[in-house]
Amino acid sequence: MRITALTISTAFIDECRRFYVERLGFAEYEVIGGSDGLAMQSGYTRFTFVPGTADARYHFAFNIRPDQLPDAADWLMRCGVELIPSPAGQGYEVDFPDWKARSVYFFDPAGNIVEIIGRAALGPAGNAPRFSAASLLGVSEIGMVTDDLPAYRDWLSGVHGIPAFVRQENTDRFTALGDDEGLLLLVPPGREWYMGRFLAEKHPVALTVENGGREIKLRLG
Repeated sequence: MRITALTISTAFIDECRRFYVERLGFAEYEVIGGSDGLAMQSGYTRFTFVPGTADARYHFAFNIRPDQLPDAADWLMRCGVELIPSPAGQGYEVDFPDWKARSVYFFDPAGNIVEIIGRAALGPAGNAPRFSAASLLGVSEIGMVTDDLPAYRDWLSGVHGIPAFVRQENTDRFTALGDDEGLLLLVPPGREWYMGRFLAEKHPVALTVENGGREIKLRLG
């Protein structure tokens, strides 16, 4: 499953433009409808920030090839991004053995907890060019906050055929739907985002996913 479009809100559009476009080198595009937002392309995902409130914070992740995580960390630090130390106390890489993945995390200017994740299932990059924003494969995960997680999970699976992630044992406090290319992370309000040190709240999120040859448009908030 691929997340081909993602729209979230922030009060810090200019700060995000300086961070993602000017500092990290994301390609910027005109926002559909000509709003005061920020539209960027990351691999297969068109990623848009639209004007919102100052308290809007999210968790999202970008996929990379698994052998590129050290290069991605070096790239972020060269760009002046402060990585969050690993809870294990050794460097910045966080290991997810059940998911066969490793990640690094940082906060963006809007306070979002951002993850760069290398998943073994996606295969190595091999002899790739020097790591840059162009090396990101696309948005890999988006956190979605819902008051009735079981009902929303059943609707996504039953109506739209989005399967449970095979590497995760889902609960009513945390559910992952999709696959290694794209995941919807469902949580209730008040659950703390891992590495984020803030509680999940309901804020507007809209996305388009491609699943099994179908295009699905979703919206919360």
